[in-house]
Amino acid sequence: MSGIKLDLNTDGIDVVRHLQDQASGRTFLITGPSEGGIGAETAISLAHGNPALLILVGRTLSKIQPTIDAVHAVNPSIAVKFIAADLTSLNSVREAAQLTVDGFELQFATAHLGYFVLTNHILPKLRASAEAGKKPQKTQIINVSSKGSILGGGIRWDDPSFTKRPEEYKSWDAYGQAKMANVLFTLALNKRLLAKTGIRPYALHPGGIYTNLGRYVDEELMEEVKQRAWKGQEIPFKTLQQGCATMLRAALDPELEKEEDGVFLSDCQFTKDPELVAPWALDEGNAERLWGLSEELVGENFEF
Repeated sequence: MSGIKLDLNTDGIDVVRHLQDQASGRTFLITGPSEGGIGAETAISLAHGNPALLILVGRTLSKIQPTIDAVHAVNPSIAVKFIAADLTSLNSVREAAQLTVDGFELQFATAHLGYFVLTNHILPKLRASAEAGKKPQKTQIINVSSKGSILGGGIRWDDPSFTKRPEEYKSWDAYGQAKMANVLFTLALNKRLLAKTGIRPYALHPGGIYTNLGRYVDEELMEEVKQRAWKGQEIPFKTLQQGCATMLRAALDPELEKEEDGVFLSDCQFTKDPELVAPWALDEGNAERLWGLSEELVGENFEF
């Protein structure tokens, strides 16, 4: 991707403008696009690339409407479709996938199980898109993980929702488990999809960003994560534009496909740095074990 500097300071709009031919005329589905978040900033940035359709998945239209308005302020000709879905409810996710609560730990359910079900239910549509026409269509699945995979001790295989031992629950441990699950899910998807369909899954760390989710993090929790993940150093926060740049490169840049074993990105680059992604999260054995556990928890088996 020559002609643009790719690092922690890269803006999403710059990525889209540089790769406009990769965005033009394509369809993008974005979860979590409420105002003030990375999903919203990603959609607004993509509007500068003239996509054919943006599908925005969120809980309520009222929270997503400001993002729709911002997209149309950039380019009123872009088609935007809103789909209502609550990723904490698996039934809601299944309905959102257009094929027709559960008692799981909130972060694990929202950040992993909801996406596990959603992705598997829309895969037939993604495969049809990838295989349509004489020339295969560029298709990616991008799971927004974080540096949080280095928190905690991995997946609690016998008790992922802390129901057996609730006294062991810690917010950052649960967060770390969910973010590690994002990476392991991506590994398992890559094994199942890339060779057969050409669909390329990626996981990534967008960076530390002040978003609406920050309202749930008090000073004590912030200090704890600073000590555990940044070794007591100040967290290098990004702007929303800088935060969406890595996912936009993953979505648009064909140069990434040249690195066949690349799965996890940070600051717009592939990385296996253990300070950014836990080595345990890049283990294919763990990825297969999580896939089996996830199918068991959601009560569905997914064939490819």
